[in-house]
Amino acid sequence: MRCRKLLPLILLCAAGMTACGYAERHIDVATLYPDGTVSADLPTETVPPTSEPVTEPSTEPEIPFDYTICFTGDISVEDGAHTTARWLANNRDTSACFDETIMSEMQGADICFANNEFPYSTRGSATPGKDYTYRADPANVQLMLDLGVDIVSLANNHAYDYGPDALCDTLDVLDDAGIRRVGAGRDLEEASRTAFIELDGLTVAFLNGTRVEWVELTKGATETEPGVFRTVDPELLYQRVREARELADLVVVYMHWGIEGVDYLEEYQQTVGKELIDNGADAVIGDHTHCLQGVELYKGKPIIYSLGNYWFNARTQNTALAKLHVTGTKSDYTLRMQYLPALQSNCTVSYISDPGQQEAYYSYLESISPNVEFDDDGYFMEVQNGTE
Repeated sequence: MRCRKLLPLILLCAAGMTACGYAERHIDVATLYPDGTVSADLPTETVPPTSEPVTEPSTEPEIPFDYTICFTGDISVEDGAHTTARWLANNRDTSACFDETIMSEMQGADICFANNEFPYSTRGSATPGKDYTYRADPANVQLMLDLGVDIVSLANNHAYDYGPDALCDTLDVLDDAGIRRVGAGRDLEEASRTAFIELDGLTVAFLNGTRVEWVELTKGATETEPGVFRTVDPELLYQRVREARELADLVVVYMHWGIEGVDYLEEYQQTVGKELIDNGADAVIGDHTHCLQGVELYKGKPIIYSLGNYWFNARTQNTALAKLHVTGTKSDYTLRMQYLPALQSNCTVSYISDPGQQEAYYSYLESISPNVEFDDDGYFMEVQNGTE
C-alpha cells in the first residue's frame, strides 16, 4: 500500500456573514395642521421612548452536515449500443451492469450527477455530417433512476443528434422522471440556466457547457431555438457562474471538452478551468475524451479534466466515480475530492478492490496530473512545485 507524507488539502472554507438586524422603531406621528394644532383623533403621547430595546440576532445553532456529491463520465443506453443490449438481455436489471459497490455508492450519494450522452426520443432524423448519432427509447431513462441519478448534463456533442424534436422530448422525459438537467433547452435562456439543489443547510448550484466542436454540428441554443449550451466563447458561462455564486453555497461546473482518446490536456482546458474558478466555481468536472485525464488543484479547488467513459461501450478501460465530500456547517465547511477506482469491461462497471491494481491506477493518474497525489483511499492532495 502507498505510504506518503502528503500535504493535506482543504479545498474550501466558506465563511458566512451574520447580519446584525435592529428592531424597527415604529413611531405613530400625529397630523400637524397649518394653524399649528394637532389632530384630536390621535393620543397625545404617540412617540415611544428612544431607549426601545434592540432585538438580539438569533443564536440558533447551524445544522452540521456531511454530504457526498458523486459524478460520472459518459453513460449510454442509446438504441443499439452494446451497453443497452446487455441491460436488455438481463431484463433491464441494472445490477447486471454495475457491481454492488458502484450501485451502492451512486444510490447512497446525496446528489448523483451523470453525463447523458444521447437524446430520449422516437422522433427526429439523424444530423447530417456526423459519424455517430445516438438516440434512446424514452423508457430507457429507468436505468438512470435505478442508479440513483438526480441530475444529468446535456451540453455534449450527442444530445442534439436527432434534431430539435428529439431534444425537446429529452427535456420532457427527464422532467417527467424527476431527474434535473443542465446544458440544453428550448432556447438559450433555458440551456444556460443553473440548476439549484437544496440540501438541508446547503444550496448547491450546477452548470454545464460544451466546447468540443469548433465547427458547429451539434446545434447551440439561440434566443429562439432549442439546442445545447455551447461555450466556445465562455463569457456567458462565466456570467452564469458569477450569478450562481451570489445565490448558492457551492457552485459546480460540468464541462464537455478535450480531445477524444488522449490523456494530455488542451491548453484551453486548463485556462478555462481556472477562469471558471476565478469567477466563482468551487469545482470543475470534465468529460468527453472517452478516457481518464488528469486532475489539478487551483487555489485549493479541484479541476477534473475528464472522467472518461463510465458505462458507454464494450471496451476494457479504467474509469472513476468521483466523490465530492462536503463537511461542516453553512458558514464553515470543507471540501475533499475522492476517486473511487473502477473498471469498465464487457459493458459492466466494477470497483477495483485489489491493492496492487489500485496502486497502479493512482500512480497513472498522478503521472498525468499537474500537481496532485492520491492517498490510499483515493483522496487527492496538492503537491507544491513537484515536491511533497
